[in-house]
Amino acid sequence: MNHKIILSQMILGCLFCCRLPAGGLEVSGNGVADFGAYPAAESREHTFRLVNATGETVKIRKIRSTCGCLISQVSASELLPGKALEIRTQVKANSVFGKFSKTIYVETDMAGRRFIRLELKGTAQPLVEVKPSAQFYAGKLKAGREYEFRFELLPSQSGVELSAAADSGCRLEKSEGKWFAVCQLTPADGTAIVEKEFRIDIVSPAGQPPISIRIRGTLAGQEPISR
Repeated sequence: MNHKIILSQMILGCLFCCRLPAGGLEVSGNGVADFGAYPAAESREHTFRLVNATGETVKIRKIRSTCGCLISQVSASELLPGKALEIRTQVKANSVFGKFSKTIYVETDMAGRRFIRLELKGTAQPLVEVKPSAQFYAGKLKAGREYEFRFELLPSQSGVELSAAADSGCRLEKSEGKWFAVCQLTPADGTAIVEKEFRIDIVSPAGQPPISIRIRGTLAGQEPISR
């Protein structure tokens, strides 16, 4: 037999034996679930489908999430060739507010695909929006001087009732169906950073977490210590 033919057959045989399994791990929706805009007081769920398009068994080692607001469960710990499993995810109610993007990592034993990234995103609309912001920077403040800051509280639905304790530092005003919080702050001397949190309770609907307004500033004439 011609030596060139023998050599060609050996090379083709070697390539065939060493060829990697076709396909890979395929994730539904390209690994992204977009919930759009929804009430933050509600939870949101999504199930990803993971398909093993390789010729080898793949094991699921661990699932990691970027925050405690996510719940994730996998329907099996081992994925046979050609089979699929489900990864059930949930964003808990009142765990995120505003526009968000959270990530879940599925760790496998597959070489070259150790981690599969899943993304959950959307805009969780709070029951009560605070304007200008629930995290308010007041700038330079003077020690011993009393300041008042006014915030508009915008319910996303009708029937919302609010309450502020007498010692909360805020008083509530209601005018033409609109709620306002007027919060008082008197900076103390001896500290460069001025920071105070105010709490307003949601009476109705029941079971909702309180509204938190945080005012932050710096004391005039003092610079914060860098760390």
